[in-house]
Amino acid sequence: MRKDLLLAFFLILYLASSLEASQTYILSYRAQIKNAVVISESFHLTHAMKEVHAHPDQKLELDTFKEEDLQVILEKNRDKILEFLMKYGTHTRSHETVSDNKSSSLISITIPPTYITVDFKNDYAIITRLIID
Repeated sequence: MRKDLLLAFFLILYLASSLEASQTYILSYRAQIKNAVVISESFHLTHAMKEVHAHPDQKLELDTFKEEDLQVILEKNRDKILEFLMKYGTHTRSHETVSDNKSSSLISITIPPTYITVDFKNDYAIITRLIID
């Protein structure tokens, strides 16, 4: 009986540690461009506040250069991450006006909040895009 209890305890510890292997985050991006000049930009990463029922989809590997702070890694690889996420859905809104033969435009680009996981392996951070079930 004790051996069964001990085995169950170790199995629970193993499963709990394997579940903590990756963290789930929500990543979003928004930019406004006026007459071909970026006037505002936001790039946000937050922890998911509740458990997400999703399955993994595409992955992106980033070299961490031995950096451990996730926010720093994301900022250093911002262009790669945005290019990766823009492939899977970007919202755009454009307002253009012409008066006195002069054109003016305001374009908004938004990547909707996207669930991702981040795993660290060796010197790489692996970002996995999640699809909500």
